[in-house]
Amino acid sequence: MAIDYRQARTTDLHQLLPLVEAYALDQQAQMPINSLTERFMEYARAGMAQAVEHPAGCVMVAEETTDGAPRIVGYAVGMAQEPPAIFEPEIYTFITDLYVVPDYRRQGIGTGLVERVRGWGWVKGINRLSVVLPEGNAGRGLLAKLGFRPVQTMFYSGERD
Repeated sequence: MAIDYRQARTTDLHQLLPLVEAYALDQQAQMPINSLTERFMEYARAGMAQAVEHPAGCVMVAEETTDGAPRIVGYAVGMAQEPPAIFEPEIYTFITDLYVVPDYRRQGIGTGLVERVRGWGWVKGINRLSVVLPEGNAGRGLLAKLGFRPVQTMFYSGERD
């Protein structure tokens, strides 16, 4: 299996959107505090299209070609961001999405995607990378192997006051 990595193009949206939906459903299953809205896919399409085109955004895809037909089997979205105003204004890359199709997991594709988003930031002079993952997410082990360390824990309550 040969995997190629590249930046996404707007022509990739039709292949990316089912992966975006699968990622959202995975996230919802891990943190069942909110439900996806009926208009989720509309928002996902607009958001992904913006991320692909935005100069401060990077959508990397992992692609396998089988029988001459390329298929996207994973993606990662990175955005250049500044921290809140109370902190020194050091820009960092924030990975908002990291998803690999289940049949392709544990083969280094997630690592490849993270490293390519990191490289995108590095070329822009950005040396920090941040990711938010739910407790128990498989990506936590991957990020630990890449040298990430947890710096914050978020707590949620299912009850409203």
